This record gives sequence, C-alpha cells and structure tokens, in this order.
Amino acid sequence: MAQAPDTAPTTDPTPRGDAPRRTKSGVWLGAVALVLSALLIALVFPVAGVLPVALVAALLAVIAVVVGIRASGTRGARASVVTAMLALVADVIVIVIMAVGVFGGSGLNQVEVRATGGPAFRVSFADDTRSYDEEWDSSGWKQYTTTGDSAEIAVTAPADAADQEVTCQILWNGEVVVEQIGDGSVTCRYDAG
Repeated sequence: MAQAPDTAPTTDPTPRGDAPRRTKSGVWLGAVALVLSALLIALVFPVAGVLPVALVAALLAVIAVVVGIRASGTRGARASVVTAMLALVADVIVIVIMAVGVFGGSGLNQVEVRATGGPAFRVSFADDTRSYDEEWDSSGWKQYTTTGDSAEIAVTAPADAADQEVTCQILWNGEVVVEQIGDGSVTCRYDAG
C-alpha cells in the first residue's frame, strides 16, 4: 500500500529559504541607506532643521544592518528589512526637503562674510542662531546658512591703530554683493529683499 505524501499546511507561511534572502536584503538595504544618510548629513549639516531627520535615517540604517547581520530567523530578517525601508523613507524625506529648497526657493541663503585689517581687529556679525563678536588676525572669513534676507558685518581696528585700513565683504549665494574699505572701522550691509 502506497502512502500519500504529507500535504498538511505548515504553521510558518514563509518558506524556510526566504529568511536568508530577507536577511541579505535587510543588510544591503541598510547599507545603502547608511551611505545615503552619510552623504545627506554632509550636505545638510549647516541646515539645523533638516539635520535631525538625516541623523534618524542614519541611526535606522545602522540598526537595520546590525539586526540583519544578527538575524537568525524570519522575524529578525523582517525587522531588518522594515528598519532599512524606514531609513530609506527618512532619506527620501530629506531629499525632498532639499529639492524643494533648491527648486522652490525656500529662502535658504549661503552667506560668507570676510574682513581684513592690521595685525588684529574686531568683527561683529550674526547668523540665524546667534551673534558673534570676535577678534581676527590680519584676515578672516565665516560661512553660514540663513533663512533671512540680509547680512551685516562690522569691522573695527584697535583703538591704538584707529587709522589702520580695514575692509569687509559679503558674499550672498556665492556672489560678492558688498565690499567696503575704510580707516579705523567699516560696515558692510546687504538686504536681498
């Protein structure tokens, strides 16, 4: 008498060979998300509002890779793939924010302030988060990103060198928009509005 093959359904709806494939997928997706996150962090580092999203994406990507490497079963493999997909979604959100900023004119402006003077001089300027009052030696510059539409820098020679020539310059989105030269002190202002 021939016996019929066992056709009873298994309790695990996922085939046994699927877990290693999902584990590899989770690790690869996590690695791609991690590389993409690292690139985005480098690009958005000056933009404080977008940086946390890029950091969350990087963290999710690291978790996906670690879970994928340590996964021994279907549950771990699924967790790795899901976490990697969440990291990629966060990366896409950062890319969309950047694209809207670039193509939609979000008001993010790159500002560079420059100054020169004698052996030492004071500069005063401000970005979106704080004001600066610093002493620079012979020349200096600072770059920052702003949502505002104006920039200003004041350069002042020391009291014992009041007739010293000082200069200031403002670059707005890479273009020199103001440049001043004076004796003792000088102020450069730019209003894009």
